Amino acid sequence: MSKSLGDHLNDDLCRRLSGENLQPSADKVVLLATVDDRGRPHPAMLSYFEVVARDCCNIRMATYKNSRTTENIRRNGKATISVIEERVAYYIKGSVRELKREMRCAPQNSKLNLRVEAVLADAANEEFEPGAYVLSGVTYHSPIRNEQLMKAREIINELLLDEDHGA
Repeated sequence: MSKSLGDHLNDDLCRRLSGENLQPSADKVVLLATVDDRGRPHPAMLSYFEVVARDCCNIRMATYKNSRTTENIRRNGKATISVIEERVAYYIKGSVRELKREMRCAPQNSKLNLRVEAVLADAANEEFEPGAYVLSGVTYHSPIRNEQLMKAREIINELLLDEDHGA
């Protein structure tokens, strides 16, 4: 059962999405949901190398510039980010706008800003499921992890820059 945490990221989410220590999150996935042109949910997976909290009210993302996810955002400007890891499940809802169609360090990506509107935390209902909790989130493996970690720092740094439209 989810409960509202308000309209900004809590300290735990700010830490998880800070982009400062990428190694422990290198294999974890952040889920991004948009709404397609038929009104249906459209899921996408991002890594912690493509998502960073600029502050407690703004999350920057790098998504493929020609993807359906980015097209959905351009069309309706809404998205939900799910951060699901051991013992936590957060849903971050917000309005999204494209800051830059093509990033300098990753030209295949658009630079987006999600303005946080609602944050929810989800957990099992103790009355009906005593002791139940999330065991893990979605993870992935990459044979070029070290290469990705180096590139991730460039992407995170560019996402944090305010040269575009200053969200």
